[in-house]
Amino acid sequence: MKRHSAVFLDRDGTIIVDAHYISDPDRVRLYRGAARALMDLKKAGFLLIVVSNQSGVGRGWVSESSVFEINKRLALLLKREAGVHLDDIYYCPHKPQDDCSCRKPKTELIDRAVRQWRIDPKNSYMVGDKITDMELSHNIGAQGVFLLTGHGREERGVVECRLGKTGIHIAGTLTSAAKWILDQDRRRRFS
Repeated sequence: MKRHSAVFLDRDGTIIVDAHYISDPDRVRLYRGAARALMDLKKAGFLLIVVSNQSGVGRGWVSESSVFEINKRLALLLKREAGVHLDDIYYCPHKPQDDCSCRKPKTELIDRAVRQWRIDPKNSYMVGDKITDMELSHNIGAQGVFLLTGHGREERGVVECRLGKTGIHIAGTLTSAAKWILDQDRRRRFS
């Protein structure tokens, strides 16, 4: 049975502007070029899976229904702007101190996606703007793509210090990340 390649994506600071515990769907703003970048990845055959820590739920600052509405708004904006469809969205509602198994960089959310969508993590990518995203990419054996959007600029030093530059590509935006992923995919297919 064929296994799929995926691009796993953080949500806040990666696809949408990080609004610090966003609770209002009307505040969802796509990064410029994000929808087009995701459409290019989709056309190349990648599954698009959002994997997000949403500790605002566990802290009582954001309701789960708000997270659902924000994700719904995200999907609507992507569809409206570029006709792109996310394959799935997984999120962890717990606080960091809850020590759950689904909070990034732990792998439960990815494990669920791998089972549900028959994904090969070794031929997949994890794109995000935080150290936890890059640690997750390492934990699942995927290629990490670290963005300088969102928290990226402030966390870059931490990422380079903890993980080095091996196995991680640094990109300024989701647009440049998608171009790099597509280039890597072409090289892999034709090598």
